Amino acid sequence: MTRSVSAHPEAAASNVKQGQYSPRKRKDTTPRVNPQLAVELVYQELKRVEVYTKRIEDATARKVQIDGKSLESAENRLKNVLADFERQGYRMKNGGYVDKRISFYSILCAVISLLFACFMCYLWTDAAKDRDNYKQYYEYYQEQAREQKGNK
Repeated sequence: MTRSVSAHPEAAASNVKQGQYSPRKRKDTTPRVNPQLAVELVYQELKRVEVYTKRIEDATARKVQIDGKSLESAENRLKNVLADFERQGYRMKNGGYVDKRISFYSILCAVISLLFACFMCYLWTDAAKDRDNYKQYYEYYQEQAREQKGNK
């Protein structure tokens, strides 16, 4: 029996007779990995993760430092405000809150203003009395003026 040369050399090399079903051999699809290369890739990825972690830790530390500094400055400002309140309270207790000279001048101005107001009231009432005194003459003058207009 002569074998015919087929188009598939694998089929010719096999011991299976032509026409009989034979399953194909599957190629091995699992990738060939160089273990040294795999270790290097994992090591590089770990380094990259470490760098990111370090950056995050640094940023967090800076944020904590900034928060600590701002907290400290706010605390100092509050202490200053409290100290100012204490100083003002002490001055108020001892009567030194307003300078004695300033309080004297302000009282003097108030007294002068009061005297001026009294003087103006006096002038106003005096003018009203004068108006009442001259009212009869004014009415007489108006009557004369009406008569003159009536005669014309």
